[in-house]
Amino acid sequence: MKRHLIAAAIFIAHSAALNATPIEIILGPSRITQSFDTPFNDVNGVSLSGQSLSLNFVFTDNFIRLLPPPGFPQTSVNFDISVALHTNANGLPGFGSGTGFIFDQTGQPLEAPVVLGSAASDNGAIFLGLFPLLDGAPSNARFYGFHVDIALPNNPGCEITGEDLRLFAGQIQLADQVVQGQFGIGPHVTDTDSAAILFAFALLVLSATSKLRVLGRQ
Repeated sequence: MKRHLIAAAIFIAHSAALNATPIEIILGPSRITQSFDTPFNDVNGVSLSGQSLSLNFVFTDNFIRLLPPPGFPQTSVNFDISVALHTNANGLPGFGSGTGFIFDQTGQPLEAPVVLGSAASDNGAIFLGLFPLLDGAPSNARFYGFHVDIALPNNPGCEITGEDLRLFAGQIQLADQVVQGQFGIGPHVTDTDSAAILFAFALLVLSATSKLRVLGRQ
């Protein structure tokens, strides 16, 4: 029964996404990184009237690859897709809400629609977050964009003046240390890359341990 409900939710979400406003995002060359940031201006001038926005963020030149454990680098379960809407509100603009999901190369959802995280700041910004790994997306997912349905707050006289997109790989507890997670951009991110970086990380740890032993003997 649960599988049927999830399948129905994905079908409905895919149908809704077909009518969404497309927002093209350039990711740039293949690499492993901790974060990605870019501004966009596709909803500039939209008033805060309590209405809904249906948006498709489409990666035009590359894709995101989540890096699963147990290797390193890997993407934290707290991997976050954050959309910031800056407004001309003098103070707290109100909170947005909504749902979202990541999708594959054909536009098919890789998870059922989930509730977005929501925040706002007293400098007029509205923040909405999607956490795919916490909400059932595959740990090794390759996704080519994401869809959000956003309900804006009702704040008469205020409008959106700028927007930012940020992808952040989150943090990982590694032994007694907290390290930054990472994710891949593009096709040239392989297990070989992960193994090489893990080997380099191990060498750094061994080097640091050896130095501590030498200092201890002195």
